[in-house]
Amino acid sequence: MVRRLLLAAALLALAGPVAAQPADDGIITMEGRDTPPKPGPRVRLFISPMGEPFRGPDGFSTWFAGADADHDGSVTLAEFRADGERFFRVLDTDGNGYIDGFEMQAYERERVPEIGSVGLEDDGRRGKRGLFGGGKRRGAAPPPQAPGATPGAGRDGAARYSLLNIPSPVANADEDWNGRVTPTEWGNAATRRFAMLDKDNAGKLTHDGLRPPPADPKKKR
Repeated sequence: MVRRLLLAAALLALAGPVAAQPADDGIITMEGRDTPPKPGPRVRLFISPMGEPFRGPDGFSTWFAGADADHDGSVTLAEFRADGERFFRVLDTDGNGYIDGFEMQAYERERVPEIGSVGLEDDGRRGKRGLFGGGKRRGAAPPPQAPGATPGAGRDGAARYSLLNIPSPVANADEDWNGRVTPTEWGNAATRRFAMLDKDNAGKLTHDGLRPPPADPKKKR
């Protein structure tokens, strides 16, 4: 009898830890599951005419306010070029005075990975090209695109997030297609792009002039 009681006590002791485990190991009930986090606000990307990325609810306005150095509500060619020169120094990470092929690749891989593959581009010169050159010749560029607009036909790379149809705005400034961009080439690109945006030849760009008014919901089908 004593032996049977000792055996029963031993079996109960072994069963205790097992009973403390979940009934279905590895399965968490809904009551014990953490509530999944609510998705945050969508981060929008705007890429300035010279290729600088701005992420936030209104990157276009952030860029414009920074380029408008004297805060008079407009951006002149001098201000536009100065803003581009500032970004040139950011891209020239080794400080050797030009943007080389490695820095171009770093720009597209690290600063704006959203642009993905780069197609052909046109910045108003009678040449249409892809990354580091190539492509067939063509006429003038399409009109500017609204910031934050939904990607449309013919829009590749950075052009999907910018005012101009230039998929690779940094590499596009390489005029002689030798794989690097000098300050002179960069300044020339800024002048061309300003002219493309200044459709009325007013000599300045305004916030409201660059950004079209919001679409009228009554016109939606």
